[in-house]
Amino acid sequence: MPTQGPGAIDYLTAVDSLSAASIREALLSVWQHGLNPSVYWSSDLEQSFLRGTLDADFDRRQILAVYVKALRDVYAGSVNPTGLASDIKVKKKDLLTAEQVRLVVLSSQSNARQALDKMAPQFSVYQSLKMAMQKLYPLKDTGLWETITPAKKPLSLGKKDPVIIKLKERLSQLGYRIDSMNDTFDQDMLIAINDIQMNLKMKPDGVISPGGRTWKFFSVSLLDRLSQLQADMEQLRWFPQNLEDRHIFVNTAFSHFMMTDKKNNVSMSFKAINGTAERKTPTLRDRITFLVMNPTWTIPPTVFLNDKVEILKKLDTKGIRKYFTDNRFEVYTADFSRTIDPTSINWKSIKSSSVNFYIRQKPSYNNALGVVKFMMTNPYAIYLHDTNQRDLFGEAQRLRSSGCVRLEKPLDLAEYLLAGTQWSRPQIENFVVKEGQLVDQETRVDLKEPMPVYLVPVTSQMNSDGVIRFVEDVYGHNQLILSQVKGLGR
Repeated sequence: MPTQGPGAIDYLTAVDSLSAASIREALLSVWQHGLNPSVYWSSDLEQSFLRGTLDADFDRRQILAVYVKALRDVYAGSVNPTGLASDIKVKKKDLLTAEQVRLVVLSSQSNARQALDKMAPQFSVYQSLKMAMQKLYPLKDTGLWETITPAKKPLSLGKKDPVIIKLKERLSQLGYRIDSMNDTFDQDMLIAINDIQMNLKMKPDGVISPGGRTWKFFSVSLLDRLSQLQADMEQLRWFPQNLEDRHIFVNTAFSHFMMTDKKNNVSMSFKAINGTAERKTPTLRDRITFLVMNPTWTIPPTVFLNDKVEILKKLDTKGIRKYFTDNRFEVYTADFSRTIDPTSINWKSIKSSSVNFYIRQKPSYNNALGVVKFMMTNPYAIYLHDTNQRDLFGEAQRLRSSGCVRLEKPLDLAEYLLAGTQWSRPQIENFVVKEGQLVDQETRVDLKEPMPVYLVPVTSQMNSDGVIRFVEDVYGHNQLILSQVKGLGR
């Protein structure tokens, strides 16, 4: 919590203009932000309020204090991300100063709910999840989110089955367009099922098979879906309340890249490839400070041992030399002072503890980093880049990297970041190495203005089409978060 200078007001004073009734309304509505109202507005408070004895039963400062707690939780999150997981590289935010909180309350005309909403993250990813929560949470006590008993046979286009009516109802609840609520697997349903299968990182076949992953998607309870939204919203509160007008947001759960520039009305949206469950892309906030065209790739020893050594173990001396030549690999001493003959290394018995060298791949169209990389400032060697495996963007399963983020359209990003410089799109395309060409040097281009970047695994989303989409929590953050908060069903 920020320290207050001499004569500064405290937080309770900052919110003292709010009535108990207004605070009650605000705290009973915090479910919209994925927070459990009972954490803040207890049953004892509610009973006293309904009896009209709130002022007699409770000190006003107690009521103000629970409201300040709600403000803090909706602004910075109730879970401290520091130390939560090794791949989460974010620190807990401080609450605004008491004076800043007072101004928020003042600007809300002493409406506690408005003030609380203003304290929450304002960027679109969070606000869309709030809309999804507003759509699904009211179903909690209606019984409309029914348990669906799986069919005993595969369901596909043209098939009829009574359970299809319930499946269509679920799809409609999630925002998919379903024009006919009958028992026939029609085109609307096919489009929705293919979309769900893509999000499940399956190759879409439009078939709901007994015991399959698509059926498992429909078996998830409403409370579990609300918990998923709850965890995602909590995670997003770790970041600034307002993202920069110009920023990159990579959703590593969906393997998707988004770039926004509000001032110039520019946006990009395309596929990404990011870390596996074993080699997660870290959750972090950073910035791109320079580009490298025709980059070399210095391979981390662990990556080389895990990915390449098994190939080398099967090769004789001639094969090893050819492998290094064909892939433009060079072996360097640990201080990069000289190269080493790759055939002088006993690849068959090498262990990670004995590695005292580095492998570097020279620039080429087929370099693992492709023809451009976008360098950030973090100490974890995490950056964005092109790739030599461009065909993988056609796959639904794109959790395939060792942690860095590969981009489907890297030259589009390079063109945008270098706009207004000597590097026009034609010049960029002419300069980067083509297939069959060889160059020996990489070229660094510094940015005039750093580009903010956010890497976050958000497992739920609601886009402009109104569909609420969910993916699996492959990185395991949701369970870590949910273990420290009170669920919305309790």
